[in-house]
Amino acid sequence: MLRLLAAAVIILTMPLQSFEASIKEMPFDFKVMPQAGQETLKIDLLLSNKANYPLSFEFGSSQFYEVEIFSQEGEKVYSSSEGKAFLQAFQTIGVKPDDSKVWKEQWDYRHKGKRVQEGEYIVKARLLASNLNGKEFETKPETEASVYIPGQNPSFSQAKVTGGNGEYIILFKARPISGKLWYAVEDGHNELQAEKAIVASSNDWKSFRIKISLPSENLPENGTVLLHLYEKDVNGDIINSFSVILERR
Repeated sequence: MLRLLAAAVIILTMPLQSFEASIKEMPFDFKVMPQAGQETLKIDLLLSNKANYPLSFEFGSSQFYEVEIFSQEGEKVYSSSEGKAFLQAFQTIGVKPDDSKVWKEQWDYRHKGKRVQEGEYIVKARLLASNLNGKEFETKPETEASVYIPGQNPSFSQAKVTGGNGEYIILFKARPISGKLWYAVEDGHNELQAEKAIVASSNDWKSFRIKISLPSENLPENGTVLLHLYEKDVNGDIINSFSVILERR
């Protein structure tokens, strides 16, 4: 009994910073959060300190993480490190209590020069830290999430936006089957610009340019300004809708 009590006292009085950084007792969260858009998968990597003391992560190079994406068949279709060079020198990242470090990646859905098929994919991320607060990791922390990648829009692609504060120029490619396309602007609640039509010279892929001017008083204080591109079928119903973020405010 005395031996058990002595062991308990040792455990209770041991400083939190002296823990062994094993996979089972991590004082932090490491999460991957993918968000699929129509043409780009945005990936946030979140490293959060859950402890009441600072955490210091040591890396063997300037590569802090690895993100890989796999199809349901297990084929790897994306790697965040492919084609990149990293500084081969020790790097340290500190995270304060209740604070987080965020990294961002994005993928254009292309693999071996072609767009991948619509469907469910698995996003896996691995933190490449070698030490935490001076203690060696026994296992590299890993996390994963599933994401549904949409199919390619048959009528619109490659939208790029410049400008802000109500003044925007949008470049995009389109091939409206009917020879006509429409667009409108809204903020998720209110219509900011009524529907307008554009006549196309052919139904082949062509480059288009739209200039939009919105009164500043109509812009949302906190919200997203969205451009909707679309076609209409013979009944006048909207088809092939394609949304473009003009600005987040």
